[in-house]
Amino acid sequence: MRFFSATALWASAALPLSNAFYVPGVHPETFQRNDEIPMKVNSMTSLHTQLPRDYYRLPFCRPDGGPKMASENLGEFLTGNKIQSSPYVINMLRDTYCQILCQVRLDGDDAKQLRLHTKYGYHNNWIIDNIPSATQGLSKATGEKQLHYAGGFPIGSVRINHDSNTHAPDSKLLAKKKFHSFDAYVYNHVNIILDYHQPEDGVEGYRVVAFAVEPMSIRHRYLNGFEWDGVSSDGFTKPLDSCPTGRHVTRGDIQENQIIEEGEQIMYTYDVMWVESPVRWASRWDVYLTEDHMVPAQVHWYSITNSILVVVFLSLLVISILVRSLKRDIAGYNNTAQLSDEELEEQIEESGW
Repeated sequence: MRFFSATALWASAALPLSNAFYVPGVHPETFQRNDEIPMKVNSMTSLHTQLPRDYYRLPFCRPDGGPKMASENLGEFLTGNKIQSSPYVINMLRDTYCQILCQVRLDGDDAKQLRLHTKYGYHNNWIIDNIPSATQGLSKATGEKQLHYAGGFPIGSVRINHDSNTHAPDSKLLAKKKFHSFDAYVYNHVNIILDYHQPEDGVEGYRVVAFAVEPMSIRHRYLNGFEWDGVSSDGFTKPLDSCPTGRHVTRGDIQENQIIEEGEQIMYTYDVMWVESPVRWASRWDVYLTEDHMVPAQVHWYSITNSILVVVFLSLLVISILVRSLKRDIAGYNNTAQLSDEELEEQIEESGW
């Protein structure tokens, strides 16, 4: 076994160095035009409860035949990850415009669960080509679009209904979750924004180098007052009054938000946008480490230094305990060697040996 390990180590060291970045178990996947790119969903997470929840425990659209588990190892299971298939259809370099996914009618339990998870700030965590979804939203300071690369995107938003006994601002109430009267809105439309890069000459196809989601809450309506039962095929072809024709949905197109209440019929839709990017596949994770240059590099060095100091401190603590125990044992052995035969016999009788 030792010979095999040494041989494997020598063989790996003898391999020629490559210019590409490579992580064991992960290799670049190249797609051709119109190839289907699977999108997976992970467990929902919240900073307020720290408890991951299964994505399909809420009234979201399900794939035909039910969701299927993706490959899961022991580490993913222990950390609460549950990666499953999704009903979203995405094809390489094919833009999609307000595609209807499904329609769900909320009963009392569904509305209660969806409101509760929205109140506690649960986020969706989607994955495409092993890249977790970033969130595209509006900055509170400037009102411009901004990307956030950690924590997924929220499943909805909350609007607090103030009364005469409520004087705290919305930010403090949301942080402490100390409010009872509120309206919850679900993000039932998403703009899926995918950046692609064409590899160097000699490699046919395209690679996904970035993945972002812009969530929106839209109360959908059909043109000419059409009512859909959520089952018939006509609902997938009828035009929507709440979506523009021939272009992607923007926040300016929203006429009314989709509220979460019992009896509401929520229609889920999505857009897919493809954007060419100069970023190479080997560098696509850089923005997640720097939050698109919003997090300085010193922060990572501070974290590494802090971890090293903690390890050194704990190691010194364990060593000091072991040294004290060894000194005490050695002192006991030395005292035993200096005893006379009679005293040694008495000590053996008292100890039982």
